[in-house]
Amino acid sequence: MLTPDKLTEIFCIADDFCKEFDLEVQKHQVEAL
Repeated sequence: MLTPDKLTEIFCIADDFCKEFDLEVQKHQVEAL
């Protein structure tokens, strides 16, 4: 069962991943241009 703490943890991990992913995408877009 998912507790609120686990749910928050999952969202935090996903958020961190999205931030890193955005940075990588921006880097590669600059290289592509």
